[in-house]
Amino acid sequence: MVANLESGTVVILGDACVDMVVKSDRDSTGKELKTRPELTCGGSAANTAMILSQLGVSVAFVGAVGRDAFGNIVTGSLSASGVDISKLIQIDNAYTTVVIAVVYFDGTHTMKGWPVDGGADLMLESSHGDISVFNNPIWLHSTGLSIVKDPARETVLRAMYCARSEGVPVSFDLNMHGSLGHIDGVLKSQYEHDLREAIELSDCVFGSASDEIALLYPNENMNQAARELAGMNRTAISRRGELAAICVSGRELIESKPFQVDTVDAIGAGDAFNAGFIAAQLEGLSIDRSLQWGHATAGLSIKTVGSGGKFNRTDVLRFIEQQSKLV
Repeated sequence: MVANLESGTVVILGDACVDMVVKSDRDSTGKELKTRPELTCGGSAANTAMILSQLGVSVAFVGAVGRDAFGNIVTGSLSASGVDISKLIQIDNAYTTVVIAVVYFDGTHTMKGWPVDGGADLMLESSHGDISVFNNPIWLHSTGLSIVKDPARETVLRAMYCARSEGVPVSFDLNMHGSLGHIDGVLKSQYEHDLREAIELSDCVFGSASDEIALLYPNENMNQAARELAGMNRTAISRRGELAAICVSGRELIESKPFQVDTVDAIGAGDAFNAGFIAAQLEGLSIDRSLQWGHATAGLSIKTVGSGGKFNRTDVLRFIEQQSKLV
């Protein structure tokens, strides 16, 4: 999965929203402290796009938001990160999805999205699935949150088919957590069918071991579940938080330990991991080294409140070097 980084564009197609982050904390007496909510650009696809751009990759984002104040936050944040937003549309009479996230003292969080039936990001029409409009697309990435319902579902799958026909590497983050595609941990049949179709169209699939991969490939042995996700011809990466990530590529199985950092906010850590791994692959680095980049970008992202964080390629390399000395 190596592409010409210098002359091409990574196309990220999918969900964008606004995260309203409320940090919950308590003092030594147990009294809850009041903190001011923070509004940041969010969405799994949008997060990955912004971090990739910060790492020096040329990125174009394809998606939809409402023509509202929250939509303006998304467009402004993506643009400020250097992402090409020429194919990011604002839809009249539609709401930008808002995710209210409560972040606790230990960095864990709970999240709830509005509107509950899906916002503007799921209204992206199929005509936007033609990635050939970009000059030399070298990679396509999307997410499971983006194929919950039409027209976005059809748009994403069309883009994946288009990329495959043009020989463009495709990556996909299962990202099913909190989506409309499952109820109480049980996948809706149509959504499961669409996820499996997206997986078959992908060269690389990311997912959380416990609450995503396990839904599709129930197996107490996480190594075997990752092998089933990888199949015979793709790379599968099973993220496991503080535990070692499991990566299966071909016949090779690699367990890659994350870097130990103090967690301030884990929102978007998986998206940051995706960005680091993709950036490293585009540079032609090995799977081992690419996993390190993924862990580094995830580690840097969880050190600040809100998804993402401000860091660049130099910061990632310095962070990996510093952490390696601690081992």
